Amino acid sequence: MKGPGDLARTVLQGLSAATFEAGRGYTYRIQGDATVRRSSWTVLTLWVVMAGLLVSCGGGEPSAEPTPVPTPVFVGTAAIAVDAVSGGAVDATTVVTGSSPFDVDIVILSVDPGYQGYQYKLEWDPSILAYDGQKHLMPAELSICADPVLAASDVYAGCARMGGETTITGPLNTVTLHCIGTGTSPLHLNTLTEDPAFGTSAIAEMGFFVDTALTDASVTCQG
Repeated sequence: MKGPGDLARTVLQGLSAATFEAGRGYTYRIQGDATVRRSSWTVLTLWVVMAGLLVSCGGGEPSAEPTPVPTPVFVGTAAIAVDAVSGGAVDATTVVTGSSPFDVDIVILSVDPGYQGYQYKLEWDPSILAYDGQKHLMPAELSICADPVLAASDVYAGCARMGGETTITGPLNTVTLHCIGTGTSPLHLNTLTEDPAFGTSAIAEMGFFVDTALTDASVTCQG
């Protein structure tokens, strides 16, 4: 079995077909080549390291045991927010009546100097809200995307560019939810402190996390 360094070289040699199965203990598979299971890498960080494309992640056999998640190394700054009302200005709150689906956006507000990918983990109160789906908006060729990973009260996803950083701001993903109870639910972006592997962050070249300020929102459901 090849290590991540071998797979990086395969990507750089022009193998473009790739499939992702995101999640805790996810697999990363390059069709026709090899499968690597590494619980210490996020999908998007792995892609940015491999497609960031000046990598030095080394070869060799992956460990049979999960390796500890390393302390994040930050490069630059960014800000990501939840927009409680999809489109237009970023709204901190919204009120929804009934059980019809509604959309919220994951928005990157600023970045300096740039980013090559991002990941988000959005959490809500499962007694009030339920998940319907999410859409990658893929601006600025942020088109190498991980399939969403859904839990009872959160969803994880993200995208990256094949090469080079971008400074584009605006909506990155749209998440569709609906009310199943009454009350106010937070729309909380998990931080890297809360989840060192899957927390919300912009990602720079070579897989370095960008120091990303996060802004939550909330939804009030009425019967």
